[in-house]
Amino acid sequence: MSANPSSAPAIAADWVSRSGPAEGVTNLTARIRLQVGEEPVGVLQVAGGAVAIGSDGEAAGSVRADTLQTLVGLLGGEVHPIVARLQNRVRVDGDVPLILRVFLGLQAGSPWSGLAPRK
Repeated sequence: MSANPSSAPAIAADWVSRSGPAEGVTNLTARIRLQVGEEPVGVLQVAGGAVAIGSDGEAAGSVRADTLQTLVGLLGGEVHPIVARLQNRVRVDGDVPLILRVFLGLQAGSPWSGLAPRK
């Protein structure tokens, strides 16, 4: 599922350690496992209007993206989760309604906004 890394545009190296407020998830609490292809990335933690990526733990579900660019675009709100799923760029398992609410909420702004280069 992964793209050739040498042909993919660069993403800031510190993307996974970014955290902070995300206005669109203020009333949500969730933990979502993140993957790129078969490689685990971490667990997206949403609580009190803030988001961060932790190393591991329990999760309500998982999001598997085809490329790192797709995943960071989802986290930054630049990639619409439903469109990405219809294009087979993302697979979602678990509490799908909660996961969709989180990723749609991240479209209002997140610490990852602007990190995914345009294709």
